[in-house]
Amino acid sequence: MMPTRHWLGFALGSCLLTLTGCGTWMHGDHQSVTLFTTPADTKVVVDDLVHMLAPGTVNLSRKSDHSATFAKDGYDSATYTIKRTWSWWVVGDVLGCAIIFSPLCIMHDIDEGGYYTFDDKIYFTLDRKTAEPAPAK
Repeated sequence: MMPTRHWLGFALGSCLLTLTGCGTWMHGDHQSVTLFTTPADTKVVVDDLVHMLAPGTVNLSRKSDHSATFAKDGYDSATYTIKRTWSWWVVGDVLGCAIIFSPLCIMHDIDEGGYYTFDDKIYFTLDRKTAEPAPAK
């Protein structure tokens, strides 16, 4: 009877250990995000690095928020912050790390971005430029 308890404890401990740092292991430190715009074929610049026409997909680091600038002739340019949110993998980290008492696994996901996620699809609408009134004479 005693050897079965040892194996059960070993199996449970192994399962909990695999949950540590699982955010980065399971979904990586980058994420593909697709940007859709109205009107279509809008110029998009993400973090002053990626230039594309929407709709399009960009691969973003989960380590920080990102900035997207949208521009098209006849429309007001606009900037949008692509914000990261908590990932559900945090639950695995908290449960696994709380039981084995290792803050390193949580810090790994925070540092590498595994704690975070973005919306997979972002929809953005540009406003038409308003006709400027003629100067009064």
